[in-house]
Amino acid sequence: MDLKDPKIHAPPPQKKHRSKLATLDAKVLSFCYSGSMVSWNRFCSLWLLKCGFSPREVGLMKSLSLVGKLIAQPLWAGSADVGAPADVLMGSVVASVATLEALRRGTREGFLQRHVGAGARPHQALWAVAALRVARSASSAASPVADAMVLSLATQGNEAWGRQRFWGSASWGLGSFFVGALIDRVGLEAGIFGSTYMVCAALLCLLFFRVRPRWPSAESDVEAPSTIKKKAPRNLSAVVSHGLVALKRSAPLRLALGDACVFGTLVVVVDSILYMQLENELGVSRTTNGLATTIATASTFPFFWYSSQLMKKFGHWKVLAGAQCILPFRLVLHAFVTPANVAYLLPLCQLLHGPMFACWLSAAVELVATLAPPELAASSQSLLTMAYFTIGGCVGHLVWSAAFEAWGGRATYLVAAGCAVLTALGFLAAIPARRRPP
Repeated sequence: MDLKDPKIHAPPPQKKHRSKLATLDAKVLSFCYSGSMVSWNRFCSLWLLKCGFSPREVGLMKSLSLVGKLIAQPLWAGSADVGAPADVLMGSVVASVATLEALRRGTREGFLQRHVGAGARPHQALWAVAALRVARSASSAASPVADAMVLSLATQGNEAWGRQRFWGSASWGLGSFFVGALIDRVGLEAGIFGSTYMVCAALLCLLFFRVRPRWPSAESDVEAPSTIKKKAPRNLSAVVSHGLVALKRSAPLRLALGDACVFGTLVVVVDSILYMQLENELGVSRTTNGLATTIATASTFPFFWYSSQLMKKFGHWKVLAGAQCILPFRLVLHAFVTPANVAYLLPLCQLLHGPMFACWLSAAVELVATLAPPELAASSQSLLTMAYFTIGGCVGHLVWSAAFEAWGGRATYLVAAGCAVLTALGFLAAIPARRRPP
């Protein structure tokens, strides 16, 4: 063996250096992902109402679409825990755009017949449109993956999740206002669908060119944004099994998720039924409709930004309880909004969205992430999303849309306020037995 052979003394090959992702990437990802959902999620009820469907039918379709999301969310989240989350999120964005375009084509004829043709003719079959809504909802059900990615990057940078979610809320609020103004100028179809496709294209560019190349592989725990002490599940069935075991063993986790289901059911009244009322009963412009969301979203900024201080001072459970106690007061205020006072009373109601929603969501996300096993980062957020947005949203849209059609806005708000009082009292009674730190 020739000791002078340069191959013997050559240094070992170095791995190609990849610049790491930072909390700035978490903020941009949160901003873009939230923005991609604004146009359709915020104004879909308006589109369907203008296609000739009743509020009850719109609520029914929303509930059915959330059933599709209920089935799809654990599949998206489990796939992210097994493989590459950036790839999973890109797949979801592409699928959601494709199904949204199918939904546009499936409902466009009814919309044009009512607003362009001579007289209103029957709209498309309810179940056909509902099937398209289910497909769209299932394909866009990867929000727990985005939340888990943002939370992971925030943890790496020693920042609270709320400071990243701040930018998602900013995107939602600004997007709602601009899309509403755009609809007033270019019409519903171009405003809703055109803006969605543009933002989704920007999100795909971010994921493909920035996040995906720099996101660590499953084999490299050292470079991972968050340290994983246990061996991650290798397949989707293992992810589901781990999640069920964690849920069975943790009473605080069951309490948190059960509370999310009930709270999510009630919040539908101010997140969805409100905008049906603005369109059907109060007759405000789409710009004002979007501005209502902007005010509500702006009120969340300080609470998301200082969420970590709130958790340290009061603890997760007390923050959750405090947020729930605000909901009944907000619902009662909404019951007294009329066309005469909508200009000043509606903004006041919307300002309560910050302490109600931002505090609850920040506490819930961090609490569930703490209670669940660390190797199930995306799946644990999927459980929370399923409980609040999917199960709670499904039941809430089904119940409250029917109540709104039967009783009108004021009675719906007052009944929901009574339910919110009972829920808050029940949650306060349940906390002491499980108040130990997670």
